[in-house]
Amino acid sequence: MEYAIEKWGGAPHYRGPVRLLGEDEHGIWLWGWKDRTIWRGETPLFVTEQDALFLVARDAWWSLSWWLGHPEISLYVNIQTPAVWDGDRVTTVDLDLDIVRFNDGRLEIVDRDEFELHQGLYGYPEDLVAATERATAEAFDLAAAGAEPFAGAAAERWIERARREAVDGG
Repeated sequence: MEYAIEKWGGAPHYRGPVRLLGEDEHGIWLWGWKDRTIWRGETPLFVTEQDALFLVARDAWWSLSWWLGHPEISLYVNIQTPAVWDGDRVTTVDLDLDIVRFNDGRLEIVDRDEFELHQGLYGYPEDLVAATERATAEAFDLAAAGAEPFAGAAAERWIERARREAVDGG
């Protein structure tokens, strides 16, 4: 299946293959294996260096990703519109702001400058800007409090499953 992230107005941002792992109370879990090609439109951008686990939460304005073995980042929270599922493709619209938990424990909201620039460039409606700010505050507070799934205990179970299935050929 494919996980696609677009920019406001439908411009391609990132897309790449993922494997559906399953679903639980937190949402739908996807696996991105090391050495996948990530694309923008029809242009290959890069090849991934780590395995990645993605959580696409139902009706949430954020998704979580763990880039396993990343030298700097332990958790990446993408602020986005709720996911739209169409067959074997899931699509979201990136809203620029991200929350990053670094390996040293720091938690930061990043790309605010990009968010402010894109409000004018892409013509974000006022209600979209407000929803983005609310989602960012909510996700940051949950991550700072160590709430699941941000804390990572649920993610560890799905990582183990993905690795077990890879060994078993699943």
